[in-house]
Amino acid sequence: MIDNMTEEGLSDVINSVSIIYRSTPRHKMKVIKALQANGLTVAMTGDGVNDAVALKCADIGIAMGKGTDVCKEAAEMVLANDDMTAVLEAVQEGKNIFLNIKNFVRFQLSTSVSALMMIALTTFWNIPSPLNPMQILWINIIMDGPPAQSLGVEPMDSSSVRSPPRSPKKQVVDLGMLVRVCLSASVIITGTLWVYKNEMVDGQVTARDTTMTFTCFIFFDMFNALSCRSLTKSVLQINLLGNTTFLIAISASILALFGLIYVPFLQAIFQTEALNFEDICMLAALGSSVLLADECCKLFIRNFADSDRNIKDCNSDGSSEKLLP
Repeated sequence: MIDNMTEEGLSDVINSVSIIYRSTPRHKMKVIKALQANGLTVAMTGDGVNDAVALKCADIGIAMGKGTDVCKEAAEMVLANDDMTAVLEAVQEGKNIFLNIKNFVRFQLSTSVSALMMIALTTFWNIPSPLNPMQILWINIIMDGPPAQSLGVEPMDSSSVRSPPRSPKKQVVDLGMLVRVCLSASVIITGTLWVYKNEMVDGQVTARDTTMTFTCFIFFDMFNALSCRSLTKSVLQINLLGNTTFLIAISASILALFGLIYVPFLQAIFQTEALNFEDICMLAALGSSVLLADECCKLFIRNFADSDRNIKDCNSDGSSEKLLP
């Protein structure tokens, strides 16, 4: 039956087909091209010489460990123990790595853009810099490094395997990420400059002014890292204790911040002064606003995804499965 079908005709019905039997290498090629024509990512398994062309044509060629050398050369993946469950584990791990890279990049971009724009705005408005050089170095090297690295080892999300394959052409930094980076950076810049302006009442920059601004930015940074642990899930939906490395990085960053504020030796180096308990609570509450803003963004994304999924389910209710010989 496949021999008598055109590629266009096969593409129209292939999505509703479950089983194809007595297929030849030419049939496999036509099926792969038909699925790819519908925008699907195709994985092909094989073990013989006659499967080599189809393995090369598929998006992901999977060769059996006991297969021929020609088959293994044509494939992107080789199952050494011929265990198909390894494919699922590889897919899960690949998706997790990609998501962790996006989380890492989103955190680094939002923090770097915030610091850069804050310095640029104060320079443009011809007002003193809210941070001194030592504080800027501390933010870029110490405060950003460990939290960002810990996002790269976020544990695998079991729900990620159920998501459809991403397009190979999809970039790590896409429009959606840039919008969220700008949103987070806007909140951080606005809150930090508000604290700086509120403290600098006499037009002179004091140690308290820079300390309040520096501490505010660090709290924004920590809450931003927390929001970057997942692209779509709320912090109430993820396992807060699941990433031990992240907890250690955040705890160490906060302790280091308190050391800069309250240890006299470090106060002299970073030009800071001690803050009272009310100041710390106020700055922590203000810093959490970046988390709240991202939670609203995630809520919108989840609702939009659910609506789109419901539409697709309604459109596919009338489909029926067919069997191609």
